[in-house]
Amino acid sequence: MSAFRKHLAATLSAACLALTPLLAHAADYTVGLSVATLANPFFQGMTRGVKDGIAQYPDLRLINTSANGDANTQTNQVTDLINQHVAALILNPINADAIVPIVKEANKKGIPVFTLDRGAACGSCQVNFLETNNVQLGKEGADFIAGQLKQRYGTIKGNVVDLEGLLGTTAGDEREQGFSTEFAALQKDNPGLKLIARQAADFDADKGFNITTQLLAADSQIDAIFNGNDDNAVGAIRAIRQADRFYPIGNPKHIIIIGIDGTEQGLSAIRKGQMDATLSQNPLTMAKQSVAYVEDYLHGEKSKIPAHQYWPHMLLTKANIDSPAAKAYGLWGDEVSQ
Repeated sequence: MSAFRKHLAATLSAACLALTPLLAHAADYTVGLSVATLANPFFQGMTRGVKDGIAQYPDLRLINTSANGDANTQTNQVTDLINQHVAALILNPINADAIVPIVKEANKKGIPVFTLDRGAACGSCQVNFLETNNVQLGKEGADFIAGQLKQRYGTIKGNVVDLEGLLGTTAGDEREQGFSTEFAALQKDNPGLKLIARQAADFDADKGFNITTQLLAADSQIDAIFNGNDDNAVGAIRAIRQADRFYPIGNPKHIIIIGIDGTEQGLSAIRKGQMDATLSQNPLTMAKQSVAYVEDYLHGEKSKIPAHQYWPHMLLTKANIDSPAAKAYGLWGDEVSQ
């Protein structure tokens, strides 16, 4: 063999070796994501968390979809992802029951399903369901309101409104369950504590505004409003201000407002003294963990994955919102808005 041919062979051999890692990535895993809607800041944070998580693993790529709040759209989008033979699905269901048939279809095709924040009503059809303890969030919301009323009146009494979340979702149903059960228990020992209205605002700021506007016109005395999420709370605050019923925290006429999620709008309202508290979740870290479980599953590390897991949450008020503890937990609303 001539010196030229030897050099050419060596060069080609080296090139092949250099390409080996690239060829290995020819079998990259595609992950399909379906979130309920991107109109909600929480799900914007969740989507960013999934994207950030995917970026940590060179063998994963993402197909990202949003159902815009429509269960049929979500079914069609997930069906399309299944037909594209994705390696795994991360789903944030609009409705726990409506999503079940398509999850079972994915199961038949051997595609693992991971549910995030909201689950599917079929148990083991999900490899992992990662959420915040929504029953506990509702319970803590009721307890917070009770504590604020006791501080105001010396006893737990007052007129309370319950602006429910989107019923039919695990998050909406379980938060309402936690709030209602705890509120009823508090009422047994505190007959002056009254629930004067309960309506579903569907995790929607405009609905929260409209319902609160009607309630303020109908009732001269409202002491507190529990909100299924921060969007409900933001809408309620807007209605209170428009009705000229806003009084600062500490004023006996102040309407106590607590939300759930820790959105940028919620954090801003707390810092301005317009909103008393939010029970913050962290969709960024929660979503990254879901992606990590997908990676574990695809590489045969199934024993690392719990079937169900609660992600930590944190009560934020003006007193602790900018504390080291809050920053360590993660003010995702601030991060996403930057």
